[in-house]
Amino acid sequence: MSIRLHRPFLRMNRRGFIGAASSAIALGAAGRFNVARADDAQLSMMGWADYIAPDDIKAWEAANASKLVYDSYASNDEMYSKLQLAQGNSGYDLGMNTDFMIKLLIDKGLIQKLDKSMIANIGNIRPDFAHPDFDPDNAYTVPKSTGSEGFIYDKSVITRPMATWGDFLEAIENEASGQVSLLDDPLAIAPLFWSKGLSWNTTDESALKDAETRVETLAKHIKAFNSYPVQDVASGSVILAQCWNGNAKQAIDSSKNANLVFVYPGPISELWLDSYHIPVGAKNLKGAHSWINYMLDPEVAAREITYTGFLSPVTGAEKHLDAAVASSDLIFPPADAIKRGERTQRNETYDRRVAILTKFKAAAAQ
Repeated sequence: MSIRLHRPFLRMNRRGFIGAASSAIALGAAGRFNVARADDAQLSMMGWADYIAPDDIKAWEAANASKLVYDSYASNDEMYSKLQLAQGNSGYDLGMNTDFMIKLLIDKGLIQKLDKSMIANIGNIRPDFAHPDFDPDNAYTVPKSTGSEGFIYDKSVITRPMATWGDFLEAIENEASGQVSLLDDPLAIAPLFWSKGLSWNTTDESALKDAETRVETLAKHIKAFNSYPVQDVASGSVILAQCWNGNAKQAIDSSKNANLVFVYPGPISELWLDSYHIPVGAKNLKGAHSWINYMLDPEVAAREITYTGFLSPVTGAEKHLDAAVASSDLIFPPADAIKRGERTQRNETYDRRVAILTKFKAAAAQ
């Protein structure tokens, strides 16, 4: 069951692996950023949990005499449903969604075009992430973070080589049984396709039927469906978890467990891009554009990378990273992992895949 969290971001716990960057430094740097001053006293944002560095929030608030109020959502579909039902009255000035959801938001008239004259740093978007296929002119969106997907495991328990999604599925039914976490997302079923060298966006009916059958046998081995399994992995209650690369870094760094290993598995995996957008009906447009512009500053982007463990696709950010962060393949996926990554498509089988996930979770709860 998806849970909606509502809380100002400054009250959220700091991620375990964060470096020692101080609030004082962030606040002192705020004056150098070319940001528009927000007239409204509050900027309301929706997005993923614990996905923005608290120091950057403080710096933006100080520079804009405004307060950020943040709602955390569990899935893209949950955020889409909120905007669709609200029909321009969601109360949000800013949102974020993953690549496959953006075109739907545009087509449904749920997000509005950006005023690029208010985003002086728009040219800082890395060329390889600018002009995505879902928004070719960046008319509606600006990239926030990008990453890949894989699995993390405890090699003291699972001692054989682990390199593919086939290995992952085999371990679920053997060494890791009962201590497995999968994403609380339709992507939980993606390894069933990827392990066979198939796109999880497949329209092949036999492949979908096979997945539907397989979840019934796998369900008894699953401990949790959790898109943020950092604490469970770090504590050792989960020894095998499907997760995104940045979350794996958080688990490894917070646990100090030398036996934790993250794998970018083959033969296919996910490559995703989250982007900021402004919902239709937003009240604080100055604040929304100010925030986007602020996030495109290389120094800010570097702090976001350090905090989240995910790449912020801003030109020049790497120059402001500590050497350990800049060299981490948990933050910067290797070229072969990027090459075999695919994006989710909201095609004619997407609802079917969501239904298979629902069946999977119901069987696991029995």
